[in-house]
Amino acid sequence: MTRKEAREWIVKFIFQITINETFEKEEVESFINHFEIDDKHREFIEGSIFSIIDNLEEIDEKIIANLIGWDFNRLYCIDKSILRVATNEILFDDNVPARVSINEAVEIAKKYSSEDSYRFINGVLGSISKGEDCE
Repeated sequence: MTRKEAREWIVKFIFQITINETFEKEEVESFINHFEIDDKHREFIEGSIFSIIDNLEEIDEKIIANLIGWDFNRLYCIDKSILRVATNEILFDDNVPARVSINEAVEIAKKYSSEDSYRFINGVLGSISKGEDCE
């Protein structure tokens, strides 16, 4: 598994809990064990997911502050999940450069979301990484 694949697993989990509207840490271990994620990437995946759950309100506020002409509650769940994962990295993970987080999010959006979502995600994350709130 690569770091890119690990991010995809994080997005899948965040998507799952976004759909179910249950942000419980207890679900993380069950998810990881179900998919038999290797130990090497388990720490990265768990750490990212726990950080997103712990900081969800701040992450969502930052995303909302950088949406222009969009209602957060009307975003596709996959786009919301991708934004949450990348925003978490930008705000709370000093080991990952913002440009890497943005690039990975764009690539995941191209793979899992609608045809134009990657442009939207790139714009929102670009604003977040520059510390600009567009509200």
